[in-house]
Amino acid sequence: MNTSPPRFDTPLDVRLACRRDALSVFPSTTIDGFLAVNLVMMDRDHAGEFETFCERNPRACPLIAMTEPGQPFAPATLAADCDLRTDLRSYDVLRDGRNTGSVPEVAGLFNERIVSFLIGSSVSFDGLLAQRGWRAGFGPCIYLTTVECEPVGPFRGPLAVTMRSFPPAIADEVAEFTSHFPRCHGGPICRDRPDELGILDERDQLLPWPGWVPAGEEKLYWACGITPSRVAIAARLPLMIVHTPGNALVTDIPTMSLYEEDVSGSG
Repeated sequence: MNTSPPRFDTPLDVRLACRRDALSVFPSTTIDGFLAVNLVMMDRDHAGEFETFCERNPRACPLIAMTEPGQPFAPATLAADCDLRTDLRSYDVLRDGRNTGSVPEVAGLFNERIVSFLIGSSVSFDGLLAQRGWRAGFGPCIYLTTVECEPVGPFRGPLAVTMRSFPPAIADEVAEFTSHFPRCHGGPICRDRPDELGILDERDQLLPWPGWVPAGEEKLYWACGITPSRVAIAARLPLMIVHTPGNALVTDIPTMSLYEEDVSGSG
């Protein structure tokens, strides 16, 4: 039985499959080499403070784009023909800090006051790693840490991280390569020391991954775009909409176009 995910030729094909609610796997697994972004939607009254939160926590929330209030479409330079209300595979609806469930589209909840934030995701470079023969032995899975983000207004809370494992022979290369993508969270913030992040039970994952780390592999931890979702819950706003974990929006931007040569001042 073939359990491989479907493959698409273009990011638009991926988004249209999501729009039709015709995709049963994480969108980023269906095409390689394109920037994937996480989504946060909220009322315009809180957008300024959330923008500042992203600016002060760039490893967790590398802000790619922010829409004007009531604009339902992604910037054309980021993704053509992209309706942010329908073109993610799954959305989580948060009311007063409570996750009320996941839905395949949010057109009925969108209004002229909604501002959307698009935040870079580390799944953007997973395909690039695989193309270089650096496929993760385990992961990405997601953990909640005890490392606190810098708070801004109602937006506060702990950092979430994504963990992937690699053989020691390539772990340094993976860490160095990913550090050149600060708009996709950059390089790992921790290596083989989950206790330094306050992760005491490594089986307690926000987004589980089947199996476990192969013997002898090193665990690398990147800041994660689930952080805004956790912050949104803590903020307890009347309504916030976020991507369901694992369901980042695939854009038209080639990930390699975001490669930065000089990253000495990042992180």
